[in-house]
Amino acid sequence: MKETVKKRLYITPYIQQIKLDNEISLALESNPPVGPGETGSLSPDFMYNEPFKNNMG
Repeated sequence: MKETVKKRLYITPYIQQIKLDNEISLALESNPPVGPGETGSLSPDFMYNEPFKNNMG
């Protein structure tokens, strides 16, 4: 007894083209402005992972 497999109808996916706004995409990609008392994107001293150096004081 042979079972027949019912074929499914193929539905092509809908493709939509989106135009990006360069000003918004660049603003989202850049770093936030530096606040008062901050030195930029440098990590504080306690974040350095130096196994042969004592950073505790």
